[in-house]
Amino acid sequence: MTTLFLKTLETSGTLPGMSLAWMLCRMSACCCVLWAGFPMDMLHAEESASRFTLVLNGEAVKDSASGLIWEREPDYIFDVWDRSVARCATKTVGGTQGWRAPSIDEIKTLVDLEQQDPSLPAGHPFHNIKSGIYWTSTPHPKDDIVAWQQSFFFGQAVTDQKSGTRRLWCVLGQAGQ
Repeated sequence: MTTLFLKTLETSGTLPGMSLAWMLCRMSACCCVLWAGFPMDMLHAEESASRFTLVLNGEAVKDSASGLIWEREPDYIFDVWDRSVARCATKTVGGTQGWRAPSIDEIKTLVDLEQQDPSLPAGHPFHNIKSGIYWTSTPHPKDDIVAWQQSFFFGQAVTDQKSGTRRLWCVLGQAGQ
C-alpha cells in the first residue's frame, strides 16, 4: 500500500515567493519525510516552458502534452461560427497551411483551472488570449443552432448560438501526434 501526502507552506525566512514543500510517503512498513524549498510559481512556469515550444518562426506553439500546434496569437476577428471555422482552413501561419478549428476536447487541453484571465498554464508563450472566448468546431449534439466555445477567463467550456460572434484559435495537426 502506497500513501502520498504533499503539503506546501509559505515560510518566513525564505526568499520571496519561496515555499517549503514536504511529502510524507508510506510504503509498507517504511515511512519517510522528504522536503525541499523552492518557489512554486517557478515550478509551474518551468513545467509550462518544457511543455510548449515555439515553432514555425515563432508564430506557432507546439504543445507536447497534446501533440497539437497552436497559433501563438489568434487573430482579432470576431465572427459567426461557420465563417470562423471556414477562415481557419484558409490561414497561413509561419508559412504553413492546413490549419483548422479545434474540437472542444482539443482546446480544453490548454486550460489550467488553477489560473484565470487567462486560464492557461503559468509561463505559457501565447499572446492576446486574456479573457477570450473561442469557437470550436464542435456543434451541440442536439441543437443545430448551437456550438461549443471555450472561455479563457475562468476556463469553462460553454455553448452559445452559432449566430453570435467570437474569435477562433486555429490549430494544426491531430491530437496525440
